Amino acid sequence: MKSNGKITAYTITLMVAGLSLVGYSFLNFPYAKADFYLIILIAFTLGIGSRVTIQIPRFKSHIAVSDSFVFLALLLYGSHVAIILAAIEAFVSSWRFCNRKITVFLNAAVMGLSTAVVAMVLSYTGLLQSVQSHGVHQNWNQFIIALSVMALTQFAANTTVAAIYSAIKDQENLWETWKTKYIWTFVTYLVGSASAGVLFILTHYIGFGVVIVSFPIILLVYLSYKMYLQNVEMSISQAEQAEEYAKVLENQSKALRESEERFRSAFDFAPIGIALVSSTGTWLKVNRALCKILGYTEEEFLNRDFQSMLLPEDLGDTLVKIHQLLTGKIQTCQLEQRYLHKTGNVVWASWSVSPVTTADSSQSNLIFQIQDITDKKLAEEKLQYEATHDSLTGLPNRAMFMDRLEKALEKAHDNPKYRVSILFIDLDRFKIVNDSLGHIIGDQLLVGIASRLKQCLRPRDIVCRLGGDEFTILVEGKYKESEIINIANRVQEKFSSPFNLNGNEVYSSASIGVLHSTEKHLTAEDMMRDADTAMYQAKRAGKARHEVFDPNMHEEAKQTLQIETDLRRAVEKDELKVFYQPIYSLSDETMVGFEALARWEHPTLGHIPPDKFIPIAEEIGIIYSLGEHILKKACVQMQYLRGLNEENENLILSVNLSSKQFAHSYLVNDIMQVLNETGFPPNRLRLEITESVFFEHKTRAIEMLHQLRELEIEIDIDDFGTGYSNLGYLTHLPISTLKIDRTFVDSIEEQGHNLEIVQTIITLARGLGMKVIAEGVENENQLEQLKKLNCEGAQGYFFSKPMCFDEVQEFISNSNNNLPPPMSDFPIVSTLQ
Repeated sequence: MKSNGKITAYTITLMVAGLSLVGYSFLNFPYAKADFYLIILIAFTLGIGSRVTIQIPRFKSHIAVSDSFVFLALLLYGSHVAIILAAIEAFVSSWRFCNRKITVFLNAAVMGLSTAVVAMVLSYTGLLQSVQSHGVHQNWNQFIIALSVMALTQFAANTTVAAIYSAIKDQENLWETWKTKYIWTFVTYLVGSASAGVLFILTHYIGFGVVIVSFPIILLVYLSYKMYLQNVEMSISQAEQAEEYAKVLENQSKALRESEERFRSAFDFAPIGIALVSSTGTWLKVNRALCKILGYTEEEFLNRDFQSMLLPEDLGDTLVKIHQLLTGKIQTCQLEQRYLHKTGNVVWASWSVSPVTTADSSQSNLIFQIQDITDKKLAEEKLQYEATHDSLTGLPNRAMFMDRLEKALEKAHDNPKYRVSILFIDLDRFKIVNDSLGHIIGDQLLVGIASRLKQCLRPRDIVCRLGGDEFTILVEGKYKESEIINIANRVQEKFSSPFNLNGNEVYSSASIGVLHSTEKHLTAEDMMRDADTAMYQAKRAGKARHEVFDPNMHEEAKQTLQIETDLRRAVEKDELKVFYQPIYSLSDETMVGFEALARWEHPTLGHIPPDKFIPIAEEIGIIYSLGEHILKKACVQMQYLRGLNEENENLILSVNLSSKQFAHSYLVNDIMQVLNETGFPPNRLRLEITESVFFEHKTRAIEMLHQLRELEIEIDIDDFGTGYSNLGYLTHLPISTLKIDRTFVDSIEEQGHNLEIVQTIITLARGLGMKVIAEGVENENQLEQLKKLNCEGAQGYFFSKPMCFDEVQEFISNSNNNLPPPMSDFPIVSTLQ
């Protein structure tokens, strides 16, 4: 933008100066000198001379034959005629080859200006007046000087104007521009000046007619010179082309050297290993990174082939890919390979290879790019291990176990002789260890168990931790079923020894479900379902044992699931009924009260015993609402009986509480609310609990029992002697009565044998100030033996079976609270109450 402004200003300056001089010449035109010869000279100049032009090489300006006639006009007619003739000739000739008309006026102005400069120099030196006054015969030296000054001045003026314009436009040095583009055109002006001098001499000695005769000669001279200039232009162009070509070759050579240098630098200092390898596997060139990756020096590389450094397991696939590359089947290849480091360590590498053909060889070589991915592989292996193994024990986790089990089942389906078995292991009472000793000890126990489980396996078997305190063992292949049982027995044997955990001696046991796959087990989930069922069967059967799955277990599991679902609805729909069994005082043979027993008559399954639905209620978390429901219904019904007559007002109501109910901090408040709502007196209520309450809830249970006792509610220990016993608790707890479990009463024989345990319990209770009630009395002999031992109370089928509320009302009205006769009309059936 800056150079454009300069060019515009420069052009305007030239036009103003040149056209001003032309205008001045018109005003001072020497009309007195105008004659016929001048008209002929003007005609030759404009009509013929302006059409015979010579283009200046590498520039758009032209030299015309008419230049000689302009010089002649200057010598014959003076400066004003020459300026006007030069401007008009430039205008006419430019009009033909210039598209921009402003350029036409610019050329006319420039020619007028340069001619004026020539005229002024000749006039100032007096050379023009000397030539016009004296001709050439008196002083040839002065005439030749005049011609030379005329040529030199015209050359200087024109080329200076043109060089300034070109230098501004191309933003180049003025001197370099003039020297390069214009200095050689001086010959053109010299020829024009010399031609004008010859014509001037001929005119002076012979006459003006010689101009007309000599014009063809002048034309031939100009044409010859034009040919010469064209040759010059061609030579210059060829020289420039040669120069440009030389520059291109030099640049290409330089670029090639730089490229080779960059490639060499990139090759040597690349962060990944790069090597040139022959088709036979010989290392031809290796870079520093590859030497660092594999630990060999460059010389050691060049003396070996890559096959010797690759792990044999990866060599086969690699050679196949290289053959495909060399035969053109593929263009490039990428693999993950394992190389041997000089130290013997395995290096994982990402290997990329492509063929390369050299100019002097028809055989392709190979470019290896080797990147060390050992850390990445180790990280992947770590992630894979963490994804498939338990973080605590290091055993395979559920995901890995299920995957292995699926694959094992597929083999079993394909091959009938291939067998699959699993052992589902669940630790017994693990939660107690966590709650009592803390989770850190619990975690240490799991680690110790995992270690012992691994010692029970065959080499091909795997043990996994499913989560929590659940483990599984997978056995597959050819084996006998007895081997699986042996594994289960080894597990129990290993668990029989205590675990020493931070100074704590901890015993553990496990319930194990054993499953052998059949054609019905299509998926791993099917196997896990049935193994889990067998494991729960082992827990129900007493724990610390194993159970082998059979189809009946599955049906029982389905039934249990149905019971779980229907039990929730049974509580909501009031389907649970309360049955009552009378309790008698053996001292005066009178009925003192009833024990409330929950009963459920299922709409489709019929009668479901309490020992089946009560544990389920505890397991699914509805035992609290169920217990509250039974307590409330029993209180309502017994309060109704108490209101029938005065004799019934002293009846005692015994209601069982599950140990799970003590997990609720608001148990005591809810019991009080039931008593308030029903109006049943607290001092006529007895709550029966089992010894497990003291072990499972400890401080909370003790506190709650004291609160209940303060409300005058008596506390009885049910099934005493069958579970966890801690005599220390009995001395500090507000216990009123111990109830002897039916198993001890059943063992009493007619001769009075096997009374020791019953006698011991009675003696213990009496020493602690407690009463004793015997459960499950079913014959008169048992009753008599209990009387002899001074047992305070008893209940059982000998007296009465459990009765619904309507039967209770009838029973009371008929018995008058006296000891009934033996129940010969009723079958003797042992039940868990």
